[in-house]
Amino acid sequence: MGSVKTFSEAQDINSLNTSESVCQETGSETFMAERDRTGKVQVALLISSFKQPAWVNRVIQEIIGSSFAEIALIVEYEAIGNPAKSSKNSLTGRCDSLLWDIYSRWDNQSLCPYSDPLDELDIRATIGSECQPLNVKAFEKGGELNLENSDMTRIRENKLDVIIDLGNIRLTRALCGMALYGVWNGGASYNSRFRNGPPCFWEVMKNESTTELTLQMSASDKSCDKVLYRSWTATDLYSVKGNRSKVYWKLANAIVRTLRNLYELGPQALAEDPAPAVIIESGPRDICPSNAQMMVLLARMAIKRFRLWFRNYTRKEQWILAYSINDTPITERNLNELQYIEPPKGKFWADPFPIERDGKFFIFFEEFLYESMKAHISVMEMDSNGSCKAPVKVLERDYHLSYPFMFEWEDNFYMIPETKGNKAIELYRCAEFPHKWEFKKTLVKDIQAVDTTLFEKDGLWWLFCNIGGKDFASNDELNIFYSKTPLGPWIPHKRNPVKSDVRSSRPAGRLFCRNEDLFRPAQDCSKRMGGAMCLNRVTSLTAEDFKEELVTRIEPNWIKGLHGVHTLNTAGRLTMMDCFRYIPKSLA
Repeated sequence: MGSVKTFSEAQDINSLNTSESVCQETGSETFMAERDRTGKVQVALLISSFKQPAWVNRVIQEIIGSSFAEIALIVEYEAIGNPAKSSKNSLTGRCDSLLWDIYSRWDNQSLCPYSDPLDELDIRATIGSECQPLNVKAFEKGGELNLENSDMTRIRENKLDVIIDLGNIRLTRALCGMALYGVWNGGASYNSRFRNGPPCFWEVMKNESTTELTLQMSASDKSCDKVLYRSWTATDLYSVKGNRSKVYWKLANAIVRTLRNLYELGPQALAEDPAPAVIIESGPRDICPSNAQMMVLLARMAIKRFRLWFRNYTRKEQWILAYSINDTPITERNLNELQYIEPPKGKFWADPFPIERDGKFFIFFEEFLYESMKAHISVMEMDSNGSCKAPVKVLERDYHLSYPFMFEWEDNFYMIPETKGNKAIELYRCAEFPHKWEFKKTLVKDIQAVDTTLFEKDGLWWLFCNIGGKDFASNDELNIFYSKTPLGPWIPHKRNPVKSDVRSSRPAGRLFCRNEDLFRPAQDCSKRMGGAMCLNRVTSLTAEDFKEELVTRIEPNWIKGLHGVHTLNTAGRLTMMDCFRYIPKSLA
C-alpha cells in the first residue's frame, strides 16, 4: 500500500463528502484510509423497520458472534414524501397482484430444501437492548432521498467502517462519506440488470439459466462504486422461493465473509473487483406482474412442472463412459469418434480418472447403484485396443463416494474421492495397485467440498474444490488451497472463493498443460449439474491472485440424446469422458 491515512485524516476527507479515501488510485497503488486494526470492524445497519428478512437476521447473528466485527450503530429512518414506493416492492417481494399472492403462498409450501430468506423476523430479539437505534428522517431533494445535516453529524460521530444498507429504499448517496469503507448493499440482479418486482421472480418465469447476485460498495462519487462480490447461480426454474433461497442465503454469507476479510487483510480486501461492473440501464424494465401476466406465467409454470413430473415418472438419469485412444490433443479431438462403455442394469458410471501403467490403462470411476442411491469407487482395466475387463470395487464407505481424483507422489499412488457426505476432504494411499486402498488422512475437516482436484506448480501444491453452504448449493463457488506437499497443511487462498459462477466454477477433471498454457476443465451447472463443460485457461495462480479465461466449451450435442458431460481426463493416448442421458425406467 502506497499511503496510509489515520482515521482523523479520513474523517476530514469524509466531512467534505468525497470518496478519495476509498477510491483514489495512482498506478497500481490504492490509497485507502486504514482504521486501527487492533479493534473490530465497526458496522452500522441502516433499516426502515425492525421487521427484517431472515437472511438479514442471520447477518446480524454472525456479526454479533464474530471476533472481527461488531454493530456500532443502528440507523432507523422514516422516509418523508417517498418518491419511489415501487422500490419497496422490489425489495420485499410484495405486489398488488392477487394471482401473485396466491402463487406465492402456494410456492412457499413447496418442497424447496432451504428455508425462505424473506420470512420476516423482529431483529430486536437478536440485537438486544445494548444497541439503541438512532432515529432519522429522510426527505426528497433533487430526486434523491437525503438526511438532515444534524443527523449526518450524529452518524459520522460513531467513526464507522461500514454501513450496510438494509432499507427498502436506497439511501446510498445520502450516506456517502459517513463510513470509511462506504455503504454496502446488494441483492439479486442488482448490478448488471435493473429489475423491479419480486426478487428472483423474472429469472424463473423467463426460464433464464442463471440468476445474478451482487454485493456493492458505494462511495460519494458514482464512478467509484465497487463490486465486492458477484455471483451467478443456477436459476430454480420451478420455484421462486427456491430461487431466492439460493441467492439471499449466499448474500448473507458473502457480507459476513467480506467483513472478515476486511478485518484480516485490511483495505486490500476491497481493492479489486471480482468482475467488471457493467450496468445495463437502457431497454425496458421488468415490473411487478399484473394479474393478466400472472395468468400466462402460471400456465407456463404448470406446463414446466408437468413435463418435469412426467420425465421423472417415466425416465431415469444415467451416466455412461466415453473414450478415445489416439494422439490428437484434447482440444482438437473429434467427439463423434468416441467409443462408449455402458453400465449394466441398476447402475451408472461417471467421473472416470484413467492411469497408464505397464502398457495398460486403469480407469477409476464412480459406480452408482440405483437401489441404494449411493456410489462407491471401482476400477476397470483397459488394453491399448480399448478392450475392457469387468470392473472391480476398490473403495466403499457408509457415505457416498465419487470423483476419484488420482495422482502419483513419491512413488505412491493416491486418491482423493469426493466425500462431501462425511463433511471432509479425505486422502487414500494405494497399498496394492490397483485394488487395495487404505485411508491416509483427512486433508480438510468440516467442509462441504466437491470434486477436489490437485495440481503441482512452482514448488507448491494447489487444491481446487467447490464449497457449498448449509443454505446454498456446491456448484457456484470455486475455492483454492495451497501447500508444500499434498499431505498439507492446506492454506486457504486469500481471495476465496476465487470464483462464484455456476457456469464455469466446479472442477471437471485434472488440470493440464498445452503449449506452455495451463488449462482447467470446469462444469457448466447452470441448466443441470454437468450440463456442459468449459476449458478455462489459467492466467494467474499465486497465493494472492487467481484468474482464468474461457477458451472453449464442450456441449453434449455430438450425438442425439445426450444432456450432459462433466468429467474430462487423459492418460497417455487415452482420453476419458462421461456423458449423461435419460433412459426408460424399465431399462435402469
